[in-house]
Amino acid sequence: MIRTISYEEQTIKSGNPVARFAHRGRMATAVNLVVRVCPNHGTVIDFGAGPGLFLHMLREARPDITLIGHDPYMAPTYTDLKYAKSIEEIATYSVDVLTAFEVCEHLYDHEVDALLEDALRILKPNGVLVISVPIMCGLAIAPKVSNWMIRSRSLKSEYTPTEVLKAMVGMPVSRPGDPRTTHKGFDFRELRGTVKERFHIDAVQMSPVPNMPWWLSSQYFMTCRPKARG
Repeated sequence: MIRTISYEEQTIKSGNPVARFAHRGRMATAVNLVVRVCPNHGTVIDFGAGPGLFLHMLREARPDITLIGHDPYMAPTYTDLKYAKSIEEIATYSVDVLTAFEVCEHLYDHEVDALLEDALRILKPNGVLVISVPIMCGLAIAPKVSNWMIRSRSLKSEYTPTEVLKAMVGMPVSRPGDPRTTHKGFDFRELRGTVKERFHIDAVQMSPVPNMPWWLSSQYFMTCRPKARG
């Protein structure tokens, strides 16, 4: 019988020390960014909240914040968290910070567009959108593929050796038709271009080591503010 691996076991409690370090760094970066940009007694919506680990950690750091999660596929595992059934039920211009951590790589292009339009609607004029996505090009691709193979106990990978080499030098790799359960071929640079059509990107940050270049990093964070509404 195959044992179900919890979200925490896949991330901050991973048996792989490299993966554990990367995920703990990502989570700490996410919390610190939101703590820094959210005003006192503000409202934070976490899109794709999963079981609610990020919101739970954010509550410990900023108990004054109103926290709301949204995830169509998972329910919260923390009883103190409130989840919205849909973004449509969130009032216009009512949110200080909207987060989307490790989500956009699993969305179709039209879903990314819908998320950005929803962000423009619900964020206050001075609100902030914070996005993080995995960096699937650069040197981090090799340990990521290795970790996936170890976790699945398989010598096979969805990346061919040639594709791993292409990704390591920043060349594009084809994406599968369904992005829901894979990171393969995702390119944060394309997402960045899409975001810039509607938002000013105030700052970017790498994780787990903030000052490293993207091609030596594991995750890419963008802190964004809506462009002036016409």
